[in-house]
Amino acid sequence: MITKEQILADIRRLGKQRGGHISLDAFLAATGMKEHHLLGKFWARWNDAITEAGLQTMEFARPRTEEETVIEAFAHLIETLKKWPTQTELLLERSRNESFPSIKILRRVRNMPDFVSKLSAYYTEHENLSIAAKIAAQRIEAEEIEPRLDHHAPINGYVYMLRSGRRYKIGHTTSPSRRHREVRLDLPDPTILVHAIPTDDPAGIESYWHLRFSSKRVRDTEFFTLDASDVAAFKRRKYQ
Repeated sequence: MITKEQILADIRRLGKQRGGHISLDAFLAATGMKEHHLLGKFWARWNDAITEAGLQTMEFARPRTEEETVIEAFAHLIETLKKWPTQTELLLERSRNESFPSIKILRRVRNMPDFVSKLSAYYTEHENLSIAAKIAAQRIEAEEIEPRLDHHAPINGYVYMLRSGRRYKIGHTTSPSRRHREVRLDLPDPTILVHAIPTDDPAGIESYWHLRFSSKRVRDTEFFTLDASDVAAFKRRKYQ
């Protein structure tokens, strides 16, 4: 039976070997113990065990949540790599740096629907992470515009709607976010990507919407003068 005194002795021994502190994951890996052997039995939190063992804790001005820890670690890794990290790169970073969140925690937080938005918000408070901020912004744009569909639905492209000033452009592309970046450079007014419809027939569905709004077309262009109901009808289509 594992006793509290045995656990405290192991914390002190391993902490001394590692410069005065050891993470929970590193402790469990080194001793072969399970989390339930100590948390929920002798202590509520790992830092409580660390404190009782006489080691320095990793407390901050206020207790940091799991989400905050992941966002900070993820943000700095993106800045270092200058790209969105792959699963392999996350595993490698974890093996190099025991303070980096475990893959289990990373997956849980990464699967939150607003993770990328919160990551972007973190960058607004840390101007030194300019490269990572740009990468996160591109990720947000791609995730918002290119919807997740049932993997059985065939997708050969997208029919997109852009708003520039008071007019709307409807066209087709293989990447709405990339097309948005291209088009907005050529237009004098601020340009917004309103919506994109995944489809197995990009050219055919583009023709459908051009025909549907033909009475509102601006001469022989892909621009239309649409009202709110027209835009709402386009945005209701999740797949066509």
